[in-house]
Amino acid sequence: MKINPALKQYFTESILKSSFKFPSRFNLPPATARFGIEQLSRFIPQRKDVQIRSLRVAGIRAEEIKPQAHSTQLIFHIHGGAFFVGSLKTHRAFLSEVAARTQMQVFHLDYPLAPENKFPEAGDAIYDVYQQLLDQGILPKDIIISGDSCGANLALALALRLKEEDPKQLPSALILMCPFLDLTLTGESLRYNQNLDALLSIEALEAGIDFYVPKHLDPSLPPLSPIFGDLEGLPPTLVQIGSKEILLSDAQRFEQKATEAGVKVTYKLYTGMWHNFQMFSPWFDEAKKSLADIAEFAHRIDRS
Repeated sequence: MKINPALKQYFTESILKSSFKFPSRFNLPPATARFGIEQLSRFIPQRKDVQIRSLRVAGIRAEEIKPQAHSTQLIFHIHGGAFFVGSLKTHRAFLSEVAARTQMQVFHLDYPLAPENKFPEAGDAIYDVYQQLLDQGILPKDIIISGDSCGANLALALALRLKEEDPKQLPSALILMCPFLDLTLTGESLRYNQNLDALLSIEALEAGIDFYVPKHLDPSLPPLSPIFGDLEGLPPTLVQIGSKEILLSDAQRFEQKATEAGVKVTYKLYTGMWHNFQMFSPWFDEAKKSLADIAEFAHRIDRS
């Protein structure tokens, strides 16, 4: 029996709000929150037509997801989770879908989480992993750096660091999914979409910032809030955001600032979608479209 799409979305949003968003408003201990999100992620089906290999790079646990023996591009993905949740387990099924759709190798890593590891531990670990991949002979032109939520923050911060230290190490492109780029929480959508977003609460963002940012640091510093960085010279960037997301303003402001800085930005807005909706592609057409758009963008970069 085919379920009415509007009814399916209503029930999904209701389940997410009650099982994930509502509990996240009560400042749960990180271990509890991590366990909960890993349990929820188990319901996302994992593709069987990809190979997954565990490895360790620069001392960090990672996984390589390969849809075929040889791929011309590597998608270096940094998972989200407000800096204190998320893991290889939470994103494995989603990234298996990305690998299958793009037919490109996906590499993702278990970077150190807050509060056990505050800024700049996560960014430094990701930078070291990227450098080791380059040392192994992978060319920057064959890498696309992607990230979802706070992972998009870390991805953009990595690109800004590479641009400052050695622009020749910049990847061929960036993919920023539902990006959390402003840790000062000044985006207007935090207010007008706070009740519409089915997955993410302001309280969860505040908890993540409190866990991640040392007390003596200003959260508006570009390494923490890369939307305030110098975006000129960044590679082509795909930005994906849902119309119901509380982080919608972060994506909108990035698109405007990056375009003004001369960056080639592909901005995609998905109607009726909530935070990290891409992970729900097995069930929703807009999420399926987002993966098709990722594949189209990655293939365009590969051809250029």
